[in-house]
Amino acid sequence: MSSVTHTMHLARKGKHFFWNYGPLVFSVFYFFPMIRNYDTYSVAEVIVQFLAYISFIFCYHRASTKPAKDATNFIALMLLICVFMTQVTLGTSTLFGYVGYFIGFCFLGTVRWLMLAALMCAITLVATLHVNLNYWPYFIGPAAVISLGLFGFGLVEYKERLHRNESRQSREQIRHLAKIAERERIARDLHDLLGHSLSSISLKSELAGKFIDAGCHDKARHETQEVAELARTALSEVREAVSGMKQLGLRAQLEVMASRLKDKGVLVELDIQQVTLTPEQESCLCFVAKEAITNVLKHSSANKVSISLSASEQHHKLILSDDGEVRKVVWGNGLNGIKSRIEELGGSFNLRAENGLKLVAQLPRKEI
Repeated sequence: MSSVTHTMHLARKGKHFFWNYGPLVFSVFYFFPMIRNYDTYSVAEVIVQFLAYISFIFCYHRASTKPAKDATNFIALMLLICVFMTQVTLGTSTLFGYVGYFIGFCFLGTVRWLMLAALMCAITLVATLHVNLNYWPYFIGPAAVISLGLFGFGLVEYKERLHRNESRQSREQIRHLAKIAERERIARDLHDLLGHSLSSISLKSELAGKFIDAGCHDKARHETQEVAELARTALSEVREAVSGMKQLGLRAQLEVMASRLKDKGVLVELDIQQVTLTPEQESCLCFVAKEAITNVLKHSSANKVSISLSASEQHHKLILSDDGEVRKVVWGNGLNGIKSRIEELGGSFNLRAENGLKLVAQLPRKEI
């Protein structure tokens, strides 16, 4: 039956007892005919009715706690109890409805509707065989209405449960993809930060070894000192990057960078407007600002740096310019990393050498 059922449980784990078994409160209507006509029933018939009811509740419990694909036998037993007990009491008109509820929840597609039709046929058949014609409206009417109504509730419960599971899976997939994207971003950050430094350390270490082999100890000592300086610089950059990941947004990052420039005696002009960025955009522009200003600190002779952050109806724009002397722009790992990040987010990157260096990073504006 696995091709026409599913694996969900009707009873929800962790829910209060009344949540799963509260609907059985209405099954007490099963006893109303016996209570109303108690004198007409023998002791044996009363005992049989109670035993049948207990068996029905047991089957209900088992069908609720099992996966739908394994509940078929218990649903069939519930239906058989209703069919056979109609010979004894008309109260089974109430219990047929619970069978309809399980059919609506447990079965899929065309089989669900075939099972509902079979239930309606069973109700009609037992009424024909065991119910006085005068009592037909009082038996078939309630049995059919309750069965159809609870069938609808079972179907809605299945659809709602399916939607919730799909939503949970979607959220889990989004979280998983976000973790992958974050790992890739951090890996790229570390590559951009350390790639050049580690390559330089490797080359200078090899050069120092060659100088030692050649007996040029002074030159070897100079190279090892540069290796140590490169290592300290790389360590400082990694610490700043980690600190930025943990604490700083774009505005704070720009202010920290401006403070570093001022400590070096560079005049800084800041024009930072209030902008609303996605986390990916903010992370990208933080990296752009950090990389650009680090290049100024390391390689530029600039006396003045302008930093502008603004927003228009279509774009966010970050502009960094300095008045340093630029002979040639070399596209290394840093600039290539900036360009690829900007373009991945659908933006544009422009670098011009006009009376200094001007960097313009532009990202499309998005609703958050």
